[in-house]
Amino acid sequence: MRLNLTSGAKLRGIAAGLLVMAFLAGCQKSEFENLSGIVSDAKTTAIAGANGQNYLVVTKSEALPAGFEKQISAYGEIISSIPEIGELVVKPTTADFEKKVARLGNIQSVFPDFKMQWIEPVGMLGQVGSESIGDNESFFQYLWNMTAISAPAAWDAGYTGEGARVFILDAGIDADNPEFSPNLNQELSASFVPGEEFNVRSGRFFNHGTHVAGIIAAADNSWGVIGVAPNAEIVAVKVLSEYSGSGDFSWINQGIVYAAENGADVINMSLGATLNKNGFYVDEDGVLQKIPAVYIQQIIHAQQRAIDYAWRKGAVIVSSAGNSSINFDGGGPTIKLPGGLNNVITVSATAPQCWVTADEPNFDLPASYTDYGRSFVEIAAPGGDEVCEEGSPYDLILSCGTGNYPSYAFYFAGGTSMASPHVAGVAALIIGKNGGQMDPFEVTKKLLNTADKIDGQGISPWYGKGRVNAYRAVTE
Repeated sequence: MRLNLTSGAKLRGIAAGLLVMAFLAGCQKSEFENLSGIVSDAKTTAIAGANGQNYLVVTKSEALPAGFEKQISAYGEIISSIPEIGELVVKPTTADFEKKVARLGNIQSVFPDFKMQWIEPVGMLGQVGSESIGDNESFFQYLWNMTAISAPAAWDAGYTGEGARVFILDAGIDADNPEFSPNLNQELSASFVPGEEFNVRSGRFFNHGTHVAGIIAAADNSWGVIGVAPNAEIVAVKVLSEYSGSGDFSWINQGIVYAAENGADVINMSLGATLNKNGFYVDEDGVLQKIPAVYIQQIIHAQQRAIDYAWRKGAVIVSSAGNSSINFDGGGPTIKLPGGLNNVITVSATAPQCWVTADEPNFDLPASYTDYGRSFVEIAAPGGDEVCEEGSPYDLILSCGTGNYPSYAFYFAGGTSMASPHVAGVAALIIGKNGGQMDPFEVTKKLLNTADKIDGQGISPWYGKGRVNAYRAVTE
């Protein structure tokens, strides 16, 4: 069922099954503001192995040389290997591990595998009921975001993402959710988080990866919601803990390479870490940490290597800009990963303001929280916001939550984490139209050239090349 979302009629009540969440994912606002005044309060990380954890060892060559793992095993236990990009995760077993390994031949860098908060915890605003399979109810009337990007027109033109494979690097997925049953490749889905499966624990709750997956490819099944590319194949790769939203840098890199090695057409990463090149980051507990500045450069280099590998293998890589209202223009020391890296399409967030009561709603206002910058943002997409009346969820993005048969939850949530999957979904539409394989450069060009210019013809700090348009992307 498709309803006209431009009418001025106020939606009264809310269908059973909607859970309302405030989820403005990303780093805390302005972590590094007035840094000079708080350096004395920063905790200096003990370099004994990433808070007692592991090290990343990166070779000069972009693939692990023969015999290299055996050589390194003399200094530590090999925890995991990413041979395609010349990276090892090692638990030291010898004193002065970093210095000893750095002196070996063919070593680019050795640095702690820091754990960071990549998505923020969630706050619940309210909860009502549940929707059961068999109710045959549709929540399309709440999906202003699909109207904003002209997704229904793309579907009506025959483009639904069939033939495209989208990898979702996130905090897992509810693999049993009926919204994903036609599209989720469970055999390829995987977890790089020790002790956690890619399929999240049972129960009814908000899960970041499940919500993101619903925006990309919830099925067209006359039930619940629908994704931008409802016939695209999706693969869930858990790189963050479903309990905390935190993760090691190596988990992200492993997930990127895994996706590239398994036929990813699109990789969506609704996640981000903000670093200061002078040697600061905020850890998983929200504590400002001071580390050697060289570590920041080494972290950036290692993740850029993973991104470049996936790009060369044919993957379009899409990431959220972040929710700290940071202007990344000006060449300062702050960088966002992975959004600030080359070969990544970085997505800012748009939102309406009280669209359900507006005679002519504007869906393209910059979200109040979105990070921005002409040098940073490539494109914009709906992320939702909470600037309307307190407790009103309708300006947020509605998508899937977890559940147990036959009862499943749906949530309103907001953030650039919700904007990125809209662009990933449109990329899948483009790729599906072209038979399932396209050069990522051509996909990126199509996305940017067909985006709607919201505030002029140039590059906007808020919208980049414009707000993504699904219909134009598959018809122009």
